[in-house]
Amino acid sequence: MKIIKVLILVLIVVMIAIQFVPDGIPDNKPEDNRTLAHDTLVTPDVLAILKKSCFDCHSNQTDFPWYAGIAPSSWLLADHINEGRKNLNFSEWQDFSKRKKVGKLEDIQEQVKKGEMPLKSYTLIHKKAVLTSEEIQTLIKWTDEATGRLVK
Repeated sequence: MKIIKVLILVLIVVMIAIQFVPDGIPDNKPEDNRTLAHDTLVTPDVLAILKKSCFDCHSNQTDFPWYAGIAPSSWLLADHINEGRKNLNFSEWQDFSKRKKVGKLEDIQEQVKKGEMPLKSYTLIHKKAVLTSEEIQTLIKWTDEATGRLVK
């Protein structure tokens, strides 16, 4: 019984100590005219879908949940957000060349079709981010049309 009490105490001390380890979660930055919202390629319905299901990891406007400040979950969030922003940041969309935008649109379509995005680990907690079949079709249609407009 004494061993269990000691283990619990050690666990509590470790949990408190890891709160002082930097989490690496990037700060949100003010939005400017470089965002996808300022591109004529995006429609309001598509933008709403992307904000609901993608922007937490793929923009500088992450809506941080309450557990974002608690290690070790903060470390996992930091990894997902940093990786997401590195691969595609809708807040920096206007900085992309036409060629890069086409590539990103193709990637979006492929990952949405395969059900790879949004991540299952994200939608497990954020149920509202799950894409409906109608939203998937809307995104597929949008990526096709936007790609066509860019390639012209």
